[in-house]
Amino acid sequence: MLIINQEEIKSKIKLHQFIDTVEQAMLINESGKFHMPKRMNVDFGKDSLLLMPCVTETSFGTKLVSLFPSNPNHNLPVLYGLVVLNDRNTGEPLALMNGALITGLRTSAIGSLSIKYMTDENVSKLGMIGAGAQGYYQTLMACTVRKFTDVYLSDVNQQKLDELIIKLQAELPNITIHKSKSPDEVLKAADVIITATNTKIPLFENNEAIFAGKHFVAIGSYKPEMREYPQAIFKNLDYMFIDTDHAFHETGDLITPIHEGWITKEQVITLGKILTGKIRLPKNTNPTLFKSVGMALFDVVTANMIYQIAKEKSFGMDIKL
Repeated sequence: MLIINQEEIKSKIKLHQFIDTVEQAMLINESGKFHMPKRMNVDFGKDSLLLMPCVTETSFGTKLVSLFPSNPNHNLPVLYGLVVLNDRNTGEPLALMNGALITGLRTSAIGSLSIKYMTDENVSKLGMIGAGAQGYYQTLMACTVRKFTDVYLSDVNQQKLDELIIKLQAELPNITIHKSKSPDEVLKAADVIITATNTKIPLFENNEAIFAGKHFVAIGSYKPEMREYPQAIFKNLDYMFIDTDHAFHETGDLITPIHEGWITKEQVITLGKILTGKIRLPKNTNPTLFKSVGMALFDVVTANMIYQIAKEKSFGMDIKL
C-alpha cells in the first residue's frame, strides 16, 4: 500500500489535472455508474465526524473527515481527513492519502469547473470571500481556468486575510490582489464571486440589482442552518446549479429558498447537465449560481488519479500491512 503525503500531491500533480478529473467524476455522476451510500454524519456539539464511502467501476474508497470549527482558536485547521483507496476487484488497500488536501483540491476544482463552463472567457475580476483553506485553493484553481487580472479578498478575520494575501501574492505574481473591507465591496468589484464561509446570515445586501450579470460559486453552507446568499439573488435565477442531489438535504442555501418559494425544485439542476450539453445557459444578464456540497464520488475518482500518477512517477512510501 502506498502512503502518499501532501507535499508529493502538491508537487507532482498539476492543478488542471484535478479539474479534468473532477469533470470525469461529474460525468460518472450523470451516468449513474457508481454506488455511493448516504454520507454518515456524527455530530457532537459543534463538531462533526463524516464517513464517506463510494464504489466506481474501477476502484472504491472511503474518506473519513473530522470538522472542528473552533480549531482555528488553537491554531489548527478546521478539517482533518484520510482517504483509503482500495482495489475494485480484490478489496486490497492500495493507498492512504491526506483527505483534507484531497477535499481542498477537488472542491476547488469543482468550483472552477463551474467558472469554466458558466462564465464568459473575458471575465477578469475574481472575488473570494473567506480566507480559510478553500479561499486559497479556490483562488488558485479559478486562476487556471480564466485569465483574471485582479482578485478581491474579504474575511472577518483580518489576520487570516493578511496571511492569505501574502500566500496568493507569492503564487500569483502577475495578478493584483486587493484587500476588501466587506463582502458587498467584493461583489461590487468582481465578475465572479466565490464564497467559502461558515455564516448563518447571508453575506450580501438583499438587493436584486447588485447580483445581475455575475457568476457565484457557493462553497460554504454545508449544514441546513447555514446560508451565504440572500433572497434577492434567487428571484432572477434561471436555474440553480448543484454538484449532487445531496444538496437538497444538506445546505441552507438550497433548503431555505425552496421552502420559502424563492425557487422551485425544478429549477435546481446538476452542473453535469451543462457538461453533457443537456442544458444551455440562457443569454441574459441574470446571475448564475453554482452550489457545491461535495460527495465521496469526487474523492474516490481524485484519489484514483493520484494513485495512478504515483505509480507512473514512482512516488509515495510503499508499506506492507
